[in-house]
Amino acid sequence: MIKQQRIMCESQKILSQTKNGTLTFCDKSKLFQMVYNNLCFELYEWELDSFKSYISQLDISYWENEFKNWIHERKIPISVGQKHFIILVSKCEILEIKRLLSINLNQLKLLAYKEINYTFIEN
Repeated sequence: MIKQQRIMCESQKILSQTKNGTLTFCDKSKLFQMVYNNLCFELYEWELDSFKSYISQLDISYWENEFKNWIHERKIPISVGQKHFIILVSKCEILEIKRLLSINLNQLKLLAYKEINYTFIEN
């Protein structure tokens, strides 16, 4: 059995970090690495620019409406170039990915009481 080993880049710099992800750059390999939850993307600069553009153009409202009757929380698809492979994320996750990629976001929207998943019990 052949083991695949990845050499850790010694000159890796953290560019951005959120609760669930990190964006780094390696001067040696010239690769950006975005690790978000259990996903890992290794991208050259032109690929990162393309990915940022794709993410910034995702219509969150459209996808949430399109899959409004779907039982799963994750309704927003991220195509990764393979015909039958799509990553699904929630609205909160896509907003965090945008922050990780430093994509300009609109002002923070306050949550409506219906959007808070909490059972209130009066004593």
